[in-house]
Amino acid sequence: MKKYSILLSFLFITHFVKAQSAIRYQSIDGLTILGRSFPQQTTYKRFPDSLSSLLRLPVWKLSTNSTGLAIYFESNSTQINAKWKTGVTTQFPHVAATLVKGLDLYALDHEQWYYVGIGKPNHDSYQDATIVKGLDGKSRPYLLYLPDYETIDSLFIGVDSNAFVQPVSSSVFAHKKPVVFYGTSIVQGASAMRSGMAYPAIIERRLQRETINLGFSGNGQLDSMLAVIMANIDASCYVIDCGPNLSPQLAAERTLPFLKQLRKLSPTTPILLVEQIEYPTARFISSLDEKIKSINHSFLDAFQSMKKGGDHNLYYLSSKGLIGEDGESTVDGVHLTDLGFFRMAEGLIKKLQTIIK
Repeated sequence: MKKYSILLSFLFITHFVKAQSAIRYQSIDGLTILGRSFPQQTTYKRFPDSLSSLLRLPVWKLSTNSTGLAIYFESNSTQINAKWKTGVTTQFPHVAATLVKGLDLYALDHEQWYYVGIGKPNHDSYQDATIVKGLDGKSRPYLLYLPDYETIDSLFIGVDSNAFVQPVSSSVFAHKKPVVFYGTSIVQGASAMRSGMAYPAIIERRLQRETINLGFSGNGQLDSMLAVIMANIDASCYVIDCGPNLSPQLAAERTLPFLKQLRKLSPTTPILLVEQIEYPTARFISSLDEKIKSINHSFLDAFQSMKKGGDHNLYYLSSKGLIGEDGESTVDGVHLTDLGFFRMAEGLIKKLQTIIK
């Protein structure tokens, strides 16, 4: 009789565990997607297809990456899984696959965002991962960041069979205009370990304000069409961080015209011009040091010219110490590690807090 009772208990526990671990997948239809530059978009790309003919081809191709996009939802599940489809071929020697193709999950707790888990890519295209399990089952808001260097084709979130996934009932991002970041591979996120560590994403969580990431690897070159696109986004601030993709000649030729065009199209929105960061190897390579100083000189000249012209909503951020001065903030002397992104976010947050009232 005792053995029979133990067997029944074992079967009940096994059934209970299986019931608890059953996963139900659902599409993200109806959930909030943060980071879209145009609300009417229906895909996981950063720009609508109507802009494809108006942009340089490399910029358009990079705009199809889901950089900066995050699914904002609420759930009471004890586990969160995901199935998603990406492209096949994208890879870089200095960038982790978790940034290129992975998902990155954060949860809100006592008005602060904390890392929860990552969806590691495990196939060329069709990904299937357990992001986290063993949660307490309390209902809370989540942010699920999409890949920074791939195009998402579809996404399904997996939760307990009896749990819910729904829009957030009280959004911390509501009634706040987004911050728009325009720039290079560094803005896009290279070379963070995961998409939530790109500096615009860090700033999004710290300021509790949506950010729109217009970073284009190798192609943040102050194209005039980007000024038009940015001006069509109702933003709290435009942040321009294009130094690493400019030659001294391009910086001299394009900075002032770009600022003037953006200001003409958006007369009152604050604009923050960020200096080119100081690469750690520049202390040993004089030609690189001179190049950076020349680019930043053109930035400062353009800024001062605009200020003298009466622009009271234009701001400037020096790169001095922005990523630290110990040489430990990059993976290759240019692209930032998580440490570099954290430091850069800290500097930008301080500046943005004085700009955005």
